[in-house]
Amino acid sequence: MTVEQTINDISALPPNDQLRIVQAIWDRLADGVGTELSESQRAELDRRWAEYRADPSTALSEEEFRERIRVARGR
Repeated sequence: MTVEQTINDISALPPNDQLRIVQAIWDRLADGVGTELSESQRAELDRRWAEYRADPSTALSEEEFRERIRVARGR
């Protein structure tokens, strides 16, 4: 079985089952795998953190964040 076949098989499952598979795979990965940042990503995170520190009111609450996603999805 190829990776593409496996992905297709998993994609045919209900969303909750797909999430269970993702979580199981994630839990089995070694610490730090896939979490390395490029210099540009690190610079962007540093810029955003400095922006937040300068004015915390620019941040969204979790509720505001979820509402924006809900609206963007048209739900």
